[in-house]
Amino acid sequence: MRASEKPNYGMDAPEIVRRWGIYGICLFIISVVLDVYLPSGWPSLIVLTIAFGFTFGFLMPAITIPIGSLFLKFKDRDWLFANLKLQGFEKVLDVGCGHGLLLIGAAKRLTSGTAHGLDLWVQADQADNSRQATLKNAVIEGVENKIKVHDGDMREMPFGDATFDAITSSWAIHNIYDEEGRRKALSEMVRVLKPGGKIAILDIDHARSYRDFFAGQGLTEVRLHGPHFTFGNRTYLVTASKPEEVLEYF
Repeated sequence: MRASEKPNYGMDAPEIVRRWGIYGICLFIISVVLDVYLPSGWPSLIVLTIAFGFTFGFLMPAITIPIGSLFLKFKDRDWLFANLKLQGFEKVLDVGCGHGLLLIGAAKRLTSGTAHGLDLWVQADQADNSRQATLKNAVIEGVENKIKVHDGDMREMPFGDATFDAITSSWAIHNIYDEEGRRKALSEMVRVLKPGGKIAILDIDHARSYRDFFAGQGLTEVRLHGPHFTFGNRTYLVTASKPEEVLEYF
């Protein structure tokens, strides 16, 4: 790593942080004003309790998401790789790589292998999300010769069948809002994974459905780990392996 610079792995869900932070601050001001001007009594107490409750509800994500982005997601990265157990020779794909948290994490664990990142670079998912930001982090971390970055949609990956030894993803698949789209992304992961390869996914909301999908596709060692409360929400780790024999998945 360059001594003069530190990598920037991005603020996750910046629009939620900004919008809910504004809502929370506005509600806090309203709650204070109500506290000053409402007459004493049970009706006023109920109104204030509701107002401060909504204030807390909006401010919590505006606080917990930055904490997760700056500190806790690095612990989850180590959690994922402790379960993935890379040997160093693998060709790894990180799906929805963003600023390169897992992409570069994989590259640092490889010797003869390479790490590939795929992303659409959506700004709502990470602040200042771009391939340039990812490549800059790779240079700072000293792994620029071990990574390759690709533009593409995880629902239609620009890779051939059985290309990668391992596939990772972190807090990306849930950004596909329809179930059919998420299943297509998971299907693509299975398609481009080599027989004997492994998948490891960090995500919220739909992690159980990922586990069930992989089990239904005939993958083995399918497990749901966690949760960790990385961003104030439950983060799970889903791991699975593709059988050595070539199966018909689609």
